[in-house]
Amino acid sequence: MISNHSEKFNLSEQTIDAVSAICVQTLSEAGADKKDIIRIRLSLEEILGIWLESLKGALVHVDCGQKFGRAFLKISVDGPVMDAWEDDNEAFLLSNNMLSQAGLSFTYAYKDGKNCLVCNPKKRKSSIGQPALLLCAVFLAVVLGAAVRLFPRMQTAALSVTQPLFDMILGALRAVSSPLVFLAVCCGIVGIGDLTMVGRIGKKLILKMVVGTFALGAVTALAGCLLFPITTKAGSEISGNFSEVYQMVLGIVPSDIISPFLNGNALQLVFLGICVGAALLILGERVSAAQNIMMQVNEVVQFLMGALGKTIPVFVFLSLFNLMLSDFDSGFSSLFKAFAIAIPGCLLLTLFYVLVLAVRLKVNPILLMKKMLPTYLISLTTASSAAALATNLETCVKDLGIPKKVADFAIPLGQVLYKPGFVVGLLMLTLCMAEYYNVPITPQILIMAVLTTGLLSMAVPPIPGGALSVFTVMFVQLGIPEGAIALAVAVNAILDFFMTSAGVSCLQVQVAHAAHSVGMLDENKLKRSKS
Repeated sequence: MISNHSEKFNLSEQTIDAVSAICVQTLSEAGADKKDIIRIRLSLEEILGIWLESLKGALVHVDCGQKFGRAFLKISVDGPVMDAWEDDNEAFLLSNNMLSQAGLSFTYAYKDGKNCLVCNPKKRKSSIGQPALLLCAVFLAVVLGAAVRLFPRMQTAALSVTQPLFDMILGALRAVSSPLVFLAVCCGIVGIGDLTMVGRIGKKLILKMVVGTFALGAVTALAGCLLFPITTKAGSEISGNFSEVYQMVLGIVPSDIISPFLNGNALQLVFLGICVGAALLILGERVSAAQNIMMQVNEVVQFLMGALGKTIPVFVFLSLFNLMLSDFDSGFSSLFKAFAIAIPGCLLLTLFYVLVLAVRLKVNPILLMKKMLPTYLISLTTASSAAALATNLETCVKDLGIPKKVADFAIPLGQVLYKPGFVVGLLMLTLCMAEYYNVPITPQILIMAVLTTGLLSMAVPPIPGGALSVFTVMFVQLGIPEGAIALAVAVNAILDFFMTSAGVSCLQVQVAHAAHSVGMLDENKLKRSKS
């Protein structure tokens, strides 16, 4: 039984240390992730340090522990409004905005004469990871499905139980995934903050990320033309094909606000998210209440998707079990094809980025690989860019010659917006699912897939079940049957290790390019042998 902790102090330098120690101990007992606790402690100490200048001696209320199975932390300081987010400390503003995308930052509110900070860190990961659970779900589905097939009379009874459960979970996922994509884009734009504070490097880097994402998607689609059967219409209908593509591009702009959510139209959802997010960012303080509401709704929807994400192994089991009871003699070759294409694709992508940087800056490619290897291995073995963040920043600053202020801005931002490995994996996996379910792969489908993949790669929320929401809207957009979602999730659980590691390494290279283009890269440090 975990006991909640509640205590009061008077704000001072010693108090900050005491509050920090209490929070670390209590959150550890409540099962919060250790890395999250470290980040929360550092952010808390920075905010309290800012408040200390104006609120020294004020009463500090500390409440932390566990509620409804989740760790929580609430810090309240008596006094006038002291919103740390309005302070001129740009480093704090930027780091907090980026961390908020992963649910690690504090939520601020002023209530009853108190400045309140609230945070709900994620639980410590189970020793049994989701990939292991998914493999168990696949194994059970195949074994039980094969056993039931031996007794034809049992198939109908089994399907009458499993199919409604599958439909129920799928319906819940579709209900949450559409607003999740919209809110992720909208709040991501608001969370970036005022780009003028990062000057030329921010604009140049974001432009490189966006252009690079869609260019990579186009190249991957062209490669797909060599690996998958492409259905083309007769030459007499070429003008009609162009008209369809043109209408498809124009269709990104919705005719109303409601239909994109009802139909799960990913392009329109992202377009709406960009428009609303940009409007909230431009209007700034005039719509601060609307920004807070949007952020809070985003928290609610991400919590719901996180809860639904825990059902992914069940969802995969039900889908594969139902598939085993049907006629599936079309073969699982497309699933293995996804592995055979996407994994080498991610490895070649990483190698290509390194070689381009080496040629442009005249650096030994072996030396570059050696410097980037520690970050790559951490992301490869954990499938988490967040787990590799500390090593990533250290490598960029100490080994790649990227200024600290650039790395502190660009790496967290890039982990949210720039996922080249995900683009390759998602696009190839989508084409594999289309081939598996006999969905014709036309030039229109390829163009739509490139647009959708590029936008969704920047919109996927970094939460459990985030990739599941992407597959849901992606397949609805392209007309791929809903049964493909569970298969894609199962394959993605393995591909994610390679997609994440490729994305982290490519981000390092992209940031180095951006720093060099504005004359901020220390080339001597980049070319120096690793100690």
